[in-house]
Amino acid sequence: MTASTDPAADPAIDSAEAPAQLLFPEPVHPRPALYKKHFGLRLLKGLHSWFGLLSDVDFRIPIGSVQFLGRHLFLVNEPQAIKRMMVDQVDDFPKHPLTLWVLEPLIGRGIFSVNGSEWARQRRLVDQAFQLAQLRRVLPQMQGAVEAMVQRLEAAVTQANVAIDEEMTLVTADVIVRTILSRPLQAAEAAGIFEAFSRYQRRAGRAMMLRLLQLPQRTLQGYLGRHARTIRHWIRDAIDLRLAAPPASSAAPQDLLQALIDARDPETGTRLSREELLDQVAVLFLAGHETSASGLSMAAYLLSCCPQAQDRLRAEVVQLLSSQAGAPEGSSPPDPDRPLSFEDLRQLPYAAAVFNETLRLYPPLSFFIREAQREGELVDRRCPMHSLVMISPWVVQRQEGQWPQPNGFNPERFLADTATPQERQLARDVWLPFGMGPRKCPGAAFALQEALLVLAELVRRYELLPADGPAPDLVGRLTLRSRNGIRVKLRRLPTMMTSSDNVIIDAHDH
Repeated sequence: MTASTDPAADPAIDSAEAPAQLLFPEPVHPRPALYKKHFGLRLLKGLHSWFGLLSDVDFRIPIGSVQFLGRHLFLVNEPQAIKRMMVDQVDDFPKHPLTLWVLEPLIGRGIFSVNGSEWARQRRLVDQAFQLAQLRRVLPQMQGAVEAMVQRLEAAVTQANVAIDEEMTLVTADVIVRTILSRPLQAAEAAGIFEAFSRYQRRAGRAMMLRLLQLPQRTLQGYLGRHARTIRHWIRDAIDLRLAAPPASSAAPQDLLQALIDARDPETGTRLSREELLDQVAVLFLAGHETSASGLSMAAYLLSCCPQAQDRLRAEVVQLLSSQAGAPEGSSPPDPDRPLSFEDLRQLPYAAAVFNETLRLYPPLSFFIREAQREGELVDRRCPMHSLVMISPWVVQRQEGQWPQPNGFNPERFLADTATPQERQLARDVWLPFGMGPRKCPGAAFALQEALLVLAELVRRYELLPADGPAPDLVGRLTLRSRNGIRVKLRRLPTMMTSSDNVIIDAHDH
């Protein structure tokens, strides 16, 4: 059965499979501390990871609030209040100035952090660029990056452990560079960019907590700027090279950068300036590769720990490749070794469910902060103007009393015929890895297509096994990452054999 795997439609994917079961009762996650009233102590813990701000109570309440150094701070978990802020009254709860402030050295005034008419114009231009760079059109660039990933893994498969987080960072960055610039990411440039962003991540989390403690903004932005310059200079050079090229011709690259250059706002007739191009490409590169890398790293970790999920995902991929579905019209008999096509990726409901459940447990962007623009109420609390209002996908997607067994890994909650009515409703209302409403991530479908391709190509070639050593030590900064890396073992699979009636996958007999 063909099923839509577009997360913009409904994260519960159609499938006709076995009843739901909890495959992994409680995969690794930071344990929230017992509640302590003094918020200053929690801020100090937040210098290392924003998870330090959270207590066990936050996962059980509809709303939490605290007043600290003259600021009113709220954590909102109640679904209707979240919908009100992110969909119904989005202009009353714009991005908080802290968002712009902490990201400005890196992405300038890019679409992720600005508000109002400035955001609306940028969104029209970015949406236009994404329409030109359609998912079907960018698939060959994604396939090229994944083929390069497989070659690297072939060289690493004999190692005791593989640093899968590093590999996911590289392949997703390669995808975005090929998609934006029409060329592969070179190893030499990748190392410097990743290191600069890693340092920026560490500093940004600390800077935000220090700003809440009222340290001067200019001092803290200077603290962040040095590592951001490395990345922005690299992006600026790529843009300048394109802008200096001869006028567009039939041979001009048909990539996201060119689509952004060519985009014209239908309301104002304006185009993106050179500085605006720099800001938007910085957003697309850093958000596009970093968030996908975080999600795919955790998906690989979960699959390595859950052989049942991995076997089912592999069976889905191999069954599809061994059938005629998805093969070009008039093609030769089914070839299980053929590349996955655009149509194939829309017929992998269990793969989409695995990734959606991964994003529920491990949302790459673990918190959004908004600012109340007027006096009002949230749930049962008075919310003064200029209050800082936080919505945390990490918290709301693990909320006790809403999600059944909230800390367990259960992809079946995202399959239409196995999800409970409660889970289907929650998937629509408080599944937030891409946001919600007008400011929902414009690259959500791009990210899902990339993830399905990477996961399918991994499991059709390798068995993922738990690595030796400690589990991932997760920290919340700009994105969710592991302090000690994420490692798995890879075992190359034998040739997959098919018959007209079934698929035989010998993944364990070596």
